[in-house]
Amino acid sequence: MDQRPDFSWVLIPMLLINVPLMAATIWAYVRIIQKAGYSGWNVLWAFVPVGNIIMLFVFAFSEWPVNVRLRELETQVFGQTPPPSLGRRA
Repeated sequence: MDQRPDFSWVLIPMLLINVPLMAATIWAYVRIIQKAGYSGWNVLWAFVPVGNIIMLFVFAFSEWPVNVRLRELETQVFGQTPPPSLGRRA
């Protein structure tokens, strides 16, 4: 006879709490990635072992598409060198 305690009653409340929290976290990551100018589908890299670490560094150290677009617009408006008052780093 099995004497281990039955913890199956914990599963339902745990799912009711964790699934909405995971969904909200993934949604927030998608929004952040989209604001950086990337596709929201890039959040799927978080579920790939080792790929998630590699993509973390790619996102951290590559030039974001939103920054490329900003530089293009600044060049159109101000010419080749935008004024330093825009807060861009050299």
